[in-house]
Amino acid sequence: MANPFPEVAPELQRPEFETMVHMLAHAANEHPERTAIISGENEITYADYFACAAGLAAALIEMGVKGERVVVLKSNSIATSVAAHAVWAASGQLVLFNPLFTENELGPLIADAAPKAVICDLAHKEMLAPLVETNNISHFYTFDDSAVSIDQWRGNRTLKLPEPMPNSGDVAMLAFTGGTTGLPKGAIHTQEKLVFGARLVEALWSTKIAGDIWLNVAPQSHIWGWFMTLLAPLYGCNTVVIVPQFRPDVVINELARTKATIFAGGPSVIYNALLSVPALKEADLSNLRLCLGGGSPFADAAVETWQTVTGFTIHEAWGMSEGAPISGNSSSIPNKVGSVGFPCAMTDVEIVDPENGVDILPAGENGEFRVKGPQMVTEYWNRPEETANLIQGGWTYTGDIGHIDKDGRLTIVDRKKDMVIVGGYNVFPREIDEVLFAHPDIQEAAAVGVADKYSGEAIQAFVVLADGVNPTSEELLDYCQGKLAKFKVPSEIHIVESLPKTPAAKIDKLALKKSLEQD
Repeated sequence: MANPFPEVAPELQRPEFETMVHMLAHAANEHPERTAIISGENEITYADYFACAAGLAAALIEMGVKGERVVVLKSNSIATSVAAHAVWAASGQLVLFNPLFTENELGPLIADAAPKAVICDLAHKEMLAPLVETNNISHFYTFDDSAVSIDQWRGNRTLKLPEPMPNSGDVAMLAFTGGTTGLPKGAIHTQEKLVFGARLVEALWSTKIAGDIWLNVAPQSHIWGWFMTLLAPLYGCNTVVIVPQFRPDVVINELARTKATIFAGGPSVIYNALLSVPALKEADLSNLRLCLGGGSPFADAAVETWQTVTGFTIHEAWGMSEGAPISGNSSSIPNKVGSVGFPCAMTDVEIVDPENGVDILPAGENGEFRVKGPQMVTEYWNRPEETANLIQGGWTYTGDIGHIDKDGRLTIVDRKKDMVIVGGYNVFPREIDEVLFAHPDIQEAAAVGVADKYSGEAIQAFVVLADGVNPTSEELLDYCQGKLAKFKVPSEIHIVESLPKTPAAKIDKLALKKSLEQD
């Protein structure tokens, strides 16, 4: 078959890889002294990255966990990256959980994943100990135990990856969904799906081999985080800068200090937070060439403000825990603000009636996205009923609402579950978010649907004000009156100091709804 990916210059071409392990071996062989990861003052070359992964993989096999599920719980770090590739090199299945999760949140997740081993940092050892015992997990280590202290393998060029190498069809990881509507589900990704996803990212935003520096702030446990640390930079033998914990001032400093060329910013809340720091205007971003966004919809005003302050647009992309990327704004064509771009290579996207899931809707009409592509998973772990709801007739039903324009670009309006019906009219809260965010006095905004005895549901909104301003709720409602249809105008606007966030740095609208129920 014809090559589905755009033709690129020879210096940009990559070989095909069977697994992520083969990809790491290639990088270590071709660019051994290239810096693979920077984390604060710590760095690791590809040669040492390979050696540490090989050493830990051998240790895992000696523990008896070859081919088993392994939970890794640690903040963004070099050790987390090494552990991921070590699990894969041991033909294992990686399970990354957000280190911000509490014992209460982790309990059902660990029970569901049923791992053979858990590796964590010292900060989580005490919390995880009872869960390890309750679930009869055979092996429990910290990164400071002799068995998994990665520094012991640095510099050892005699270390080899275990044989046989994993196969392309082997399960590589369980990517647990956000779980805002119930217990998170583990999407099963094979090695070939991860490699294909890395190729799609490269097709969107071509990088020079061993020539780019990516900076990622998203948790490595989140799909955006592991794509931008474990997959995409490795495919081009590039360098990735990891920020252990998001702090706007630290991120701005690291962009300048490391001379980052690609900022994998992620959700809109990250960019909003950076824009609130005055130092951004003075930062040396002369090496930067690409700013990437995804994980949550961007308000047009946010993108425009970022471009005004930094000189760079934000290339939005779209994906989900069940497969990524699905679409994106390529760096090779003009960016379209508000759109998540064109479907990726070998990826089919349709808009269907959200009520019946079958009728295909015309260009410009909002409906539910459904997707087919080699990057999409085929099942959830231990969830046959949810799998049947997710995949129907070979199509993955995304739960995202939006439209395809006449040119073929995709625009996401909202999540299907977030749609509010006000007096019989469909209302997408993102519309209200956009209007509120465009107000010069508003730093963050989030609209949600609540039960209403008159209209069935009503819209209420929460806003965080910029520093030094104090508009009233009434003034903000008046502002909305002139920009929204009457049925879309919030019944109330709540001015708050901050908005709750999920571990993936998205605004937690479920928490906002619950706060209204408690009042």
